[in-house]
Amino acid sequence: MRWESLFEDLEAQLRAEQWSGQAAEIQELVRVELTRHLLADRLRPLVGRQLEVRLLGGTAIHGRLAHTGRGWLILDAEGREYLVIEAGMASIGLTPDGQGTAAAADAAADRGLGIGGALRALVRDRCRVRVYGIDGTSLGEGTLDRASRDFVQLAVHERDQYRRAPAVRRVQLIPLHAIAAIRRET
Repeated sequence: MRWESLFEDLEAQLRAEQWSGQAAEIQELVRVELTRHLLADRLRPLVGRQLEVRLLGGTAIHGRLAHTGRGWLILDAEGREYLVIEAGMASIGLTPDGQGTAAAADAAADRGLGIGGALRALVRDRCRVRVYGIDGTSLGEGTLDRASRDFVQLAVHERDQYRRAPAVRRVQLIPLHAIAAIRRET
């Protein structure tokens, strides 16, 4: 009887040690997997939620997360859309319930779209924009003519005029590293 009890105890200890080792290994695998996630992966389930994005210069933009991609996100702030570049962000504030569970269908399509693709969409749109620098100041207002790998070309013109050659006062070349956000003007 004592021997059976001893062997049962030893077997229980062995099973507990094996389970403990497996649990620790699983936790480590989860930690490693989480290190592979990008900011866009973390934000994707939050599409449709309210966020506060603080730019490097201290300016805060409050709005609903509309889209996200590699290196950028779009916030809908009271009817105005902001394309916010990841390099210009200081932090992103979530509400306590802002953990996110399921991504919106259109966010999955944006997964591979980098900042270049998002900027080219603004160029194609020919919409009026205001470009904000990483310090929060306005770098210019007008129409994006071109989006290159490391800069955008902005045609500066009066607010009430369309982008036509006679209306353009000057053309500004703005390096991407200087841009925190681009607001679509309505």
